[in-house]
Amino acid sequence: MRFLKFQGLFTVLMILVIGACNRSARVLKSPPGYNFSKPVVSKLDLKIREISGIVWDSKNDVILAVNDEKGILFALDKETKIITAEYKFGDAGDYEDVALYNGVPYILRSDGQIIKIIRDDSDGTVRGLDADKIGLTGTNDFETMYTDTARKALIVLCKNCVSDNKKSVSAYAYYPERGGFDSKPVYTIDADIVDQMAAQKSSKFQPSAAAIHPIQKKLYILSSASSQLAIADLNGHVEAVYRLTPKLFTQPEGITFNKSGDLYISNESTTKATLMKFDYTHPSDTAQKAMGKAAYDFTKPSDKMELGDHLHEISGMAFIPEEKIILAENDEKGNIFKVDFANKKSDPADKLKFGGKGDYEDIVHLGNEDYMLVSTGSVLKVEASDGSAETEQFDLGISGNNEFEAMYLDADGKSIILLCKECAHEKKDQIRHAYRFNPDTKAFDGEAAYVIDINAVRAKLNDDNPDFEFKPSAAGINPVDGKLYIVASVGKLLVVASATGTVEQVYRLDPTMYNQPEGLTFAPNGDLYISNEGGEGIATILKFELKK
Repeated sequence: MRFLKFQGLFTVLMILVIGACNRSARVLKSPPGYNFSKPVVSKLDLKIREISGIVWDSKNDVILAVNDEKGILFALDKETKIITAEYKFGDAGDYEDVALYNGVPYILRSDGQIIKIIRDDSDGTVRGLDADKIGLTGTNDFETMYTDTARKALIVLCKNCVSDNKKSVSAYAYYPERGGFDSKPVYTIDADIVDQMAAQKSSKFQPSAAAIHPIQKKLYILSSASSQLAIADLNGHVEAVYRLTPKLFTQPEGITFNKSGDLYISNESTTKATLMKFDYTHPSDTAQKAMGKAAYDFTKPSDKMELGDHLHEISGMAFIPEEKIILAENDEKGNIFKVDFANKKSDPADKLKFGGKGDYEDIVHLGNEDYMLVSTGSVLKVEASDGSAETEQFDLGISGNNEFEAMYLDADGKSIILLCKECAHEKKDQIRHAYRFNPDTKAFDGEAAYVIDINAVRAKLNDDNPDFEFKPSAAGINPVDGKLYIVASVGKLLVVASATGTVEQVYRLDPTMYNQPEGLTFAPNGDLYISNEGGEGIATILKFELKK
């Protein structure tokens, strides 16, 4: 009996040891351009151990910080992080964040009151002036405020507001130039999306600090309560969520960037607060080192075309050599448009309507026919006849929920290849399947044409992140070298492979240039065209000339 008890205890201990090893081996996933495992950590003066908000003051080249309970604004030396100045603006209170608007500091109190910091030019004294308070009924809690120069506003995010439910986080705009709050939310963050994107379950997403990245133009939002960093567009649409390890991010309540994009995050503490700096490496800097091997310089397009509203959600392209134009289609509408890239023209009225609303992801032109990819894995044949279109649909017929975004004409010039973005039967394996459709027989091959090894993509990047993703959004065969080029909007990658999917080269794409790359096509001379959906901006087509 004693042996059995010991054996049971030994088993439990082994499980704990193995689990601890697995946790220690887990790689911390970091936002693009940063390495969260290599911070520069500075311990701060005890006066600001309850540091609750920070902002980079580029004019004076210092970091401004506010303490949770003291009505004092502190200036920190950018290198040593030593306090260089203290500005008393009010009595003891619950001050949660600081932001700069036109060089003037504004302080956020937890009840939604904004305090403007005023300096008397005659004697240099500083005082706080109540600017405005959010007009919400009930008990509300705020910890986050940041400057949005495009809106000419300070944006305040709810931590806990009566008007919000468990699935929403509201943002309110204060306009310093006209001195008042907007009564309605300027946008709302969907907390359910945060949960879906999170690597593991946590408590509700409750913003504790936020700032706009000066280069990426993305909103970085900290949530100390749930140990998360969310990245969103400037309208609060969440695009990525990162877990913050409690050992490093003990109580993250402040975030700011310098002009170069270096990231600063502050942690409150019962002993000594810390300020962490994460150096920013621009994706194009890394990509530029690899450009010597590439047939294209993906950091510098040779030409660019901005598209109108009719192609705002452009999701696929096909180059037509005889006419020297590009055929393009919109993600949600059954229309095919002509794009004259050379002359930067695309007439919204000049279109071929082939169907109603749908989810059309790519296009292939073959002979006198066009083939459309439906996201579920169907191919729709479109044949123009007297200004109208006749269609015929062919289904791949694999079970489960499947998603496709990439389709291209194979090197034989006769068959069409569909690439899984994410298919049901791939969940257990780190691969992406390719399926061949034969227009002559109007049938799919019974077996996959080839598979792409996701681990091979990751290996080319030396990325050992277990959460690494590769989801093809467009593809095409280069007519000059015969290589398969695949772009992935998720993760911003461009993969060069053999025609049968053997990965040869992988490049990271700058998200500021490739905001949502979902279309790819080649001209006969090898010039490459990549399209970006508009999202919150303008849809574009980028041209890359083949290196001579």
